[in-house]
Amino acid sequence: MIETSDARQSPLIGHEFRFFGHRFHILESARETDDGSLRIEYVAPPRANISEHIHPVQEEQFEVISGRLGVRVGGRGLILGPGASAIGPPGVPHAWWNPSDEEEVCFVAGIRPGLDVEIMFETMLGLMRDGKTIGSLPRNPLQLAVLVRHVGGMAYSPKLPKPVRKALFAPVTALAFVGGLLGYKVRYTKYSSPESTSKNPARAKI
Repeated sequence: MIETSDARQSPLIGHEFRFFGHRFHILESARETDDGSLRIEYVAPPRANISEHIHPVQEEQFEVISGRLGVRVGGRGLILGPGASAIGPPGVPHAWWNPSDEEEVCFVAGIRPGLDVEIMFETMLGLMRDGKTIGSLPRNPLQLAVLVRHVGGMAYSPKLPKPVRKALFAPVTALAFVGGLLGYKVRYTKYSSPESTSKNPARAKI
């Protein structure tokens, strides 16, 4: 695992998120990197597979620490070993996976701009510490819908035409709208620093 000398101003530093055998933690806050990147150390289990997706305005970076990582960017696939890296530019379809049947893969992921993602993680962590989640997901369906809509604005599947995406997301959009009216948010001051306002919001219409 990578050690970091971060000043730990972010509540995320030192906390490990886990889901379905995946685990990750924040190495550097997007508030502190020169280019606004959020840097994450990510460990994926054998045969993990994140299907092809597109970030409208964000760049996704990968640098392998141990194991092997499969990456496909713009239709071109390659297998990365330790020390190798790849970039998924904004608007370009990309996917990643662990090709091993037995070994985990550890890599550093960079998301630029990353502040909107960081704020969402801060909210998730705050809700977890307040006992308002089941695992890492909010108990309240309106709060969950608000966060899911936020994620949907940052990435989408190129395999689904926009009308289909809008139709599938309609229930979430409706719940998120009601949640917003009732005061549910992506960011809460008590969970995030007061300056947590992204100058380059990574949101896009679904």
